[in-house]
Amino acid sequence: MGRHVTVNRLEVPQISRSALNNTYRCQASNTKLVAPVERSIRIEMLLKPTSVNLTNKLKVFASNTQYNLTCIVAGSVPDTEIKWTQNNRPFKRGLLSTSQGNGRVVSTLTFYPQPEDDGTMLKCEGSNPRLQNSAIEDSLLMNVIYPPQVTLSLGSTLRPDDIKEGDDVYFECHIKSNPKEHRIMWSHDGQPVTQNVSWGIIISTRSLVLQRVGRIHSGFYACSAANDRGETQSAPVNLRIRCK
Repeated sequence: MGRHVTVNRLEVPQISRSALNNTYRCQASNTKLVAPVERSIRIEMLLKPTSVNLTNKLKVFASNTQYNLTCIVAGSVPDTEIKWTQNNRPFKRGLLSTSQGNGRVVSTLTFYPQPEDDGTMLKCEGSNPRLQNSAIEDSLLMNVIYPPQVTLSLGSTLRPDDIKEGDDVYFECHIKSNPKEHRIMWSHDGQPVTQNVSWGIIISTRSLVLQRVGRIHSGFYACSAANDRGETQSAPVNLRIRCK
């Protein structure tokens, strides 16, 4: 260095996030007759988020009911990015609103759970978009309760247009529900069907068997299922029986 240059170094080892926005000043003087010369520097940092929290996790969601889920991300500096995913895919339904303050960013998701959401993993992910591998997350396993979803079909081995008198016929009732259905009912042309083995009517859980059918068995069949959320009837299936 030159004859009239003085160098003074300050080293801050292993700087921590507590140093954010700290100001360091260097002051130099060589006489009391002249005011000291001062320079300052403020510490700016890129920081990963320290926490992500879903604050109102519910154990049960009812389908087609509005809910607000709140995700709070803290500690990300200077920017925060929040993503909502369902089974690791972007969650695109609902309405998002964001607010920030006190070093936190709050993302609120307003949505209506659907039956297909049941059993999926909903996640809120917070990251600093300027830093790689900075994402942390909180998650919630969705338990959505809903009325039964019911469809009816002829047995898969049957040909609907080739059922003759004397054939055995069976129907399959397909049910998806949460909670599980506690009652399954069958109807023929709007009238209840009950088991009667001597008449060849056999009901087994989700199937209906008609043995040695005749023309009297022609008509529209439906099944319905009920759980604690309600009762649903399938669309009718028309059974056509040909003469031999």
